[in-house]
Amino acid sequence: MDTVESISFPNFILDQTGVNAAVRRQLTHAAQLPDWVLNTADTMVSSNYQLRLWELLEYELAEPDIALRVGARNTLGHFGVHDYLFSTAPTLGEGLARSEEYAELITTNVGFAVLGDSEDEASADIRLLSGLGRGRQLATQFALAAVVTRARNATGRHVHPIRIRFRQPPPRRHDRFVEMFGTRRVDFGAPTDQITFRASDLMLPLRTADPVLADILRRYTALLPPPPRLEITWTGQVHQALTLLLGDGRVTIDQVARYLATSRRSLQRRLADEGTTWSRELDRARATLLEQRVRHSPDDTQTALARRIGYSDPGTLRRARHRWSARS
Repeated sequence: MDTVESISFPNFILDQTGVNAAVRRQLTHAAQLPDWVLNTADTMVSSNYQLRLWELLEYELAEPDIALRVGARNTLGHFGVHDYLFSTAPTLGEGLARSEEYAELITTNVGFAVLGDSEDEASADIRLLSGLGRGRQLATQFALAAVVTRARNATGRHVHPIRIRFRQPPPRRHDRFVEMFGTRRVDFGAPTDQITFRASDLMLPLRTADPVLADILRRYTALLPPPPRLEITWTGQVHQALTLLLGDGRVTIDQVARYLATSRRSLQRRLADEGTTWSRELDRARATLLEQRVRHSPDDTQTALARRIGYSDPGTLRRARHRWSARS
């Protein structure tokens, strides 16, 4: 299954682990995450990146409980409008329901459902739809810890679940799990990954409840276009990188190759394999950006337009436009 999630997840994970810039770059390259993607706000990338990143971080830091530590830092504001759809709800139960309803704003890899087991208990089943191995285990630990942390922050109460269940085999030590979730009833080898709350906890009011803002956010969300996805072809990745880099001066193939965590020669070869060249893709990106700029900023001067798409003067832009017209 081709599941995706917001680039906010890898960024949040890397930010909260506290690794330095050199290690961060090393890890993202090992996970094959291009630098330029990490600098975007809303790009959707394959869920496999997060799974691989967890494995790399656990090994790098020699910290088997790394996912619990990061999940415990899930404060409001890291995951865009999805966070605020939750936080403006009247109660914890309603907030969790909105998290389920709008989950695809940030991921298509998590199945999330809250079910009332009895008058006293309600369980939140959290299921990763894609992924295997240790990366899946760590991503699941993070997800459960993040949900409980969000519940505590939003209510201002030390919400501690009745029971936590994991499908993974039992670890050597359980103490960090008990500390994180506030219950000794942490089961492993279970049929599902699950948080069981007290039904009364789901009725707790949220400190940030705001019905007016909630209504605005829901209407705003209904109008949002689908978020951009990371292209899987090299041609597409080059186009996305150029869209970001053009306008900050002359863009070279070496600069783009570095952004895509590859070499100049490898990038040239991969573009050739897809039937194109660096020059052709640079022209295509410039033409696309120019069309967008003319449409959205019709009063721009020729000098401003030239600079925006990486040309030094209007004359070069004029010659390029003639060249593009001749091709079409």
